[in-house]
Amino acid sequence: MSKNIKGVLGEQYGKVGPVVARKFREENVYSAYQKNVANPRTKAQMAHRARFKAMSTLAHNIACGAIFGFRTAAKGTNLSPRNLFQKVNWPRVTSTSSGTANIDYIGLEVSKGGLSGVHPDMPQFDVPMQVKVDFGDTGSACQRTKNDKVYLYVYCPDAEQGVLSEPVDVADQTISVKVPSYWTGMKAHVWIFARNEGPEVPEFGIQAGECSPSSYCGSGNIG
Repeated sequence: MSKNIKGVLGEQYGKVGPVVARKFREENVYSAYQKNVANPRTKAQMAHRARFKAMSTLAHNIACGAIFGFRTAAKGTNLSPRNLFQKVNWPRVTSTSSGTANIDYIGLEVSKGGLSGVHPDMPQFDVPMQVKVDFGDTGSACQRTKNDKVYLYVYCPDAEQGVLSEPVDVADQTISVKVPSYWTGMKAHVWIFARNEGPEVPEFGIQAGECSPSSYCGSGNIG
């Protein structure tokens, strides 16, 4: 129901047919009436909610890796590193009509940029509370600098937590990271990426702090 104060030139409030009236900054404002959804729990709505929740939860849990790996890529956009992570990885999160969400960890990206990456071997879980990966350099030798470092990122879905390693030199060709003891027996996913730790390299178009696209190493149970 609508309510009018002081006649035609006065103030209008409430619903008038298909229009809703209200007062905003001393002016009458009218907007289209939005009907309440008769059934807010349709299969399509349930699937979308599950997908959105899964993406938000993943971005929150993986924040230390996502913010670090997407920081430079987000520059010049209107997105934060975390929001860019969500935008890039949105296609990797799907959901069913029953409201079950699925995440494609193999296709998930935890870093993004124009730096040359590295080629990882399968991750090793034989040492308790540790993940190790051997890798080879895929970048051109003339484009590598002493400031290029390699990072490992390990994410445990059951623990809803991720761990970012300390950096190593590209020439080291091996990297490892310790994980919490309560991860023992849980499945973890592993990614590797390179990052320019020094100043920008204009001749190669590389910014300070720029990362390579991440490479998925594989998964396994923490020993």
